Amino acid sequence: MIDYDENDLINDDYVNATTDGDDPKYTGIRDRERVNKKELYEIVWFCNAFVKNYKVPKTKESYQKVEKLIRLPEASNIVMRKDLNDFVAKNWNKDLV
Repeated sequence: MIDYDENDLINDDYVNATTDGDDPKYTGIRDRERVNKKELYEIVWFCNAFVKNYKVPKTKESYQKVEKLIRLPEASNIVMRKDLNDFVAKNWNKDLV
């Protein structure tokens, strides 16, 4: 599977740097457990990782579907990576996006 990048995302309102309160030098457990859905690199990484690790088609459309699902209002308060993966997996076959 190829890795997709920011050019393959649907939305273009992500910040291409760390957001306020996020230390770019910190890469500890807290940073690995959480997803900042405003930061471009985190969205790209999360969408690619989901498509690679779950039984979904390994396509650009799947990559974009992950992006759409994590932007749903129902996912707005989900920040933990595991919970966000669970949300996307649970809702993959629903007609939400």
